[in-house]
Amino acid sequence: MRTLLIILASLIVGAGGALYADRQPDIHWQIDRVFDRFSLPSSDVDLESGGVEAATLANYSLEPCFFRDPSHADEPPGWMQRPALNAAASERTSDRPFPDIEAFPGLVKIEQVLSAGGTQRHHCAATRISEHWFLTANHCVRMRGPTSQVIDMIIIAPAHDVMQPDTVIVPIEGAVCHSAWYSDTGKFDDDLALVYVEDTAPLSEVEIARTDLGDMPLPIGAGDTAYFAGWGKNGQNRFLQGGPLVVRNVGETFIMVDNGGRFAPCVGDSGGPLYVPTSNGPQVVGVLSSVTVDACPPFDRAFYMRVKSFDVWMRRAMSICEQGGRFVCLRPEGEI
Repeated sequence: MRTLLIILASLIVGAGGALYADRQPDIHWQIDRVFDRFSLPSSDVDLESGGVEAATLANYSLEPCFFRDPSHADEPPGWMQRPALNAAASERTSDRPFPDIEAFPGLVKIEQVLSAGGTQRHHCAATRISEHWFLTANHCVRMRGPTSQVIDMIIIAPAHDVMQPDTVIVPIEGAVCHSAWYSDTGKFDDDLALVYVEDTAPLSEVEIARTDLGDMPLPIGAGDTAYFAGWGKNGQNRFLQGGPLVVRNVGETFIMVDNGGRFAPCVGDSGGPLYVPTSNGPQVVGVLSSVTVDACPPFDRAFYMRVKSFDVWMRRAMSICEQGGRFVCLRPEGEI
């Protein structure tokens, strides 16, 4: 009888420990990354380039979609720091009050540099989900508009005004996109990407966000309140803006929000997180994929990729594409 009680107690403690670990994002990622790394045989690594074999990436719907030009490290380009503001820019103010930046853990801005001088850019947002990885939308990496190439990609540390001269800017070393996303049709299914930052020391104050887990998803449904934030058109691609949203529909891979014409996400907020309040603080359940009206105002519906449905894909991407402390999911030689 005593032996039976000891066994039962051990099982209860073990189950409790497993439940605790599964509810702690940092532990969850680390455990999965340990096992995932053992699942990547050395035969799947290209010995000549040090990168992962294309067939292995394809098996897991992983598509390398950005890698940084090494010459930028040798001679940092001008866009790695903000210039001094002129008089007109200094006097510019936000149209709305700033939200509490502490209410959006992990939130950062992404800028995609599209011209050699750095004047042409795309604006997005992202969420820090591990030490080196940031979650964003696929189209924030692969959609280039009229330009033929992406010159560089950078992450901007969160601030109410990200155009100030002391703004913290770090380079993105590489990115991996979900290969099932179709940019030519505008189809928003699988609109997810992960970007990799090698030197995260300047981002030490950016918290790693808690995300919805695929095996233990948060209950979320129509009528629930969620929150968004970003530096898009609402804030002139400069000022942090955000607020509450009403969830209208929840699907397997998406969450639709609609504030009935009131303040909502706009162009430039893409890739940003959708937060829901929990007893442990804000938790990320979605990644902004699209808005139905670009004018802002008027405001209309917005669609978010549902994070929990891509939990396995994200873990797999991080465990495969980061080896030995560096980004290894490089493009095939012919695409460089």
